[in-house]
Amino acid sequence: MLSCLTMRPRYAHDTGVSNALRYDALLTRDLAAELHARLRGARVDALLFDRARLHVALLLRATRHDVESASLLWQLQPHAGHLTSIDASVASGAQVPLSARAAIASVTAPPDERIIELELAGGASGTGAAQRLVIELVTNQWNAIAVAADGRIVAVLRERVTRLRTLRAGESYVKPALSARAWLHERPNTAEWARVVGAEPPGRRMRLVLQHVAYTSPLNAAAIIGDADVLTDAAALERARHRYLAVVHDAPREPVLLAGAAHTQPYSVRLSTADVGVPTLLAAFREAAANAAALPVAPAETDAALAVVGERIEQLEQRGRRLRAEHAGAEEAAQQLRRQADLLLAQLARVPRGAARAELDDFDGGTVTVELDPAIGAAENATRLYDSARKRARAAARIPVLLAAADRELLRVSALAERIRSGTASAAELEPLVRRGRARGGRESGQPLPYRSYRTTGGQEVRVGRGARANDELTFHHSSPTDIWLHARDVAGAHVILRWPRADQNPPARDIAEAAVLAALHSRARTSHTVAVDWTRRRYVRKPRKAAPGAVVPDRVRTVFVEPDRRVEERLRVEEV
Repeated sequence: MLSCLTMRPRYAHDTGVSNALRYDALLTRDLAAELHARLRGARVDALLFDRARLHVALLLRATRHDVESASLLWQLQPHAGHLTSIDASVASGAQVPLSARAAIASVTAPPDERIIELELAGGASGTGAAQRLVIELVTNQWNAIAVAADGRIVAVLRERVTRLRTLRAGESYVKPALSARAWLHERPNTAEWARVVGAEPPGRRMRLVLQHVAYTSPLNAAAIIGDADVLTDAAALERARHRYLAVVHDAPREPVLLAGAAHTQPYSVRLSTADVGVPTLLAAFREAAANAAALPVAPAETDAALAVVGERIEQLEQRGRRLRAEHAGAEEAAQQLRRQADLLLAQLARVPRGAARAELDDFDGGTVTVELDPAIGAAENATRLYDSARKRARAAARIPVLLAAADRELLRVSALAERIRSGTASAAELEPLVRRGRARGGRESGQPLPYRSYRTTGGQEVRVGRGARANDELTFHHSSPTDIWLHARDVAGAHVILRWPRADQNPPARDIAEAAVLAALHSRARTSHTVAVDWTRRRYVRKPRKAAPGAVVPDRVRTVFVEPDRRVEERLRVEEV
């Protein structure tokens, strides 16, 4: 063990006893390498998906390696994650079609990702036969997908439908968005490291490393950053760089159980002198599974809550990636539009009326093609280009605010996930998550929830009903008694629920006002200058017998007056699943 890796790492197990394993990109990379060395060439007799228990069984014929590679079981429940050797006779699940004489050709992991891919080779591929097994270990949405040679999904352990991906049999498989963090392949030199990690003062560098440095995670970040998150001198930064290189590249792969509660976290490199060495990562997972068996089994409620939180984490990560991509191109697009407008105004005489495009001389030489609306003149087209440029510039200015809000929300939700795993989450935090998870579990895959989701500036979730019947379902099945119920006064409109767990205190006025704006926008008064919106606790809303869908009687009502501003809705909208 290198002397620079002697500090005690901080990670989830320090917060309480949990039987949930954690995967980061480094553990995933090294586990794939070990599996490749052990399993390459092994004949696959069967691949079983047990969707009820979220298990994947890979039944293999014995190879020249030891019996660890005979048959493997991967448990992909949120509270488990263990990869263990099994007796083939105890495996269960639906059999996934395979090619004749299928064998494992390779086991790989994309750089800085929590994805493991097992490529299968062998005899002639039958129609719909799996040629690749993908294990996704992202957030708590652990999944297994069997993919055919044409890229279509043969079987999936956990069906999911999101805005970006559809994981169902017969659909084309799309990977999660890949990492864009620094140093995926290369090693940082001193200047590069100081520019990225030294961009923030001590106290903020841990978060900076986690956001921007490949292969870092809450499992290893404290061991890497060390005193560089306390000291300001360049030497501390350089020591952190050497620790990073050691952990990610240079230190020997030495499987361990990280020191922590119950020693249940396998890892591929020693981070502390207290870490417990084991012969292989498979042995580490086997011991972790045995230790976890001695702990209380995580209840189904915990699984349901973690599934909802994990889905939210993935939404926020996708939103952050999208906003960063938009910000990178918005200002450049605005500049390009302004330049086209300038060129058009400078050369109006060259553009005949009714032209669909114009070839204009660029100020710096060469030509620029400008697309035009033939229904209006060149001057009007230039005005339209200036308007578009201003809109792009405004969007570019607004994105950092949205991105900061998404990052704050991601930290908050990630912390909640850690509390759920460690058993320290309160009943008030768990109850709405469990109810929402059960509601989703009872729906057909792909069927939308009865509400749209928003998030206030203060971080509170707002749910807006999708119609009359959906209003009833939202109010009486997707809310808690302490939540705030809102509705535009005396007009037809959506029921709105502002999630709020505290019975002894009302939400901040700003959160109520933002939820009221959503209620106004989703009502027939949306075109009014000012709308009266009533609000009360959900416990004071009742539905009379034989009342029409969506018709309720609220009590103890208060009223706020708001302007139905579409910009507020755009700012508060979150990714939907």
